[in-house]
Amino acid sequence: VMAAILDDREDVWANAKNNVTGRPGEPPDNLLLVKPYHWRPFQGYADVNNASGQDLSESDGKEHGKNDGKDDDQMLLWTADILRRLHERYYSAPASVEKSVPDLLRSMRRETLRRYPSVKVVLSGLIPIHKQNKQSHVRPPIVRYAEELGAEVLSDVAQGVTHVVAARDGSSKIHRARKEHPGCYIVHTAWLMECYWSISRRNENAHHMGPLPKQPLLPPSATSTQKDGLLLGSGDEESDFDEADDDFAAALENDMMNL
Repeated sequence: VMAAILDDREDVWANAKNNVTGRPGEPPDNLLLVKPYHWRPFQGYADVNNASGQDLSESDGKEHGKNDGKDDDQMLLWTADILRRLHERYYSAPASVEKSVPDLLRSMRRETLRRYPSVKVVLSGLIPIHKQNKQSHVRPPIVRYAEELGAEVLSDVAQGVTHVVAARDGSSKIHRARKEHPGCYIVHTAWLMECYWSISRRNENAHHMGPLPKQPLLPPSATSTQKDGLLLGSGDEESDFDEADDDFAAALENDMMNL
């Protein structure tokens, strides 16, 4: 398979033949899920056949439709970066090595949160505990996203937990994590979704609930280049973020003009 699919809905691709997990109801690995886009003039209208997908990042209590379009532009840049990295991996592999887009995307996702030190997450207020990590059932999307990104999903706060991904602050799991594991990050669901949409570890600071850990078990994701300041989240001032945004957008436009 040499094709990648971009869509903000997974349900229309569920049970595809090239779903290697064998779990029912899951999309193929060459599907690139993007942040659902809602065109403002159509907001409030029901359109069953062309409805946008579910945006799990909204479980953090943010008001929908209150941005200035910057989030939509960011999703385009994330997608462009993913396709560029995918292209590089596909054509940098020796010709004798059998490769496919689903295999490469699966590897790219798995490396996101598995690289040392690996991420161990606890979900709070998102799904019932008895539905987590059950091989005989369809995985809840939020569990699948974390596992595909290479994170280990824990059923409860335990030794080694690095992140509590929560719908809101104040749960018993969050209180225990802060008390028993002060180096653990407490982040909104949007952090995990942005990791999945961009296939990169996003900076936790922008989505953290409550005070940041003074000595985190994992260092916050860092940036290696100015372009990555946008893709990975630098946690710097907004002016730096905008500068990285503009630079990457200009580089992307230049590449497209030279095709």
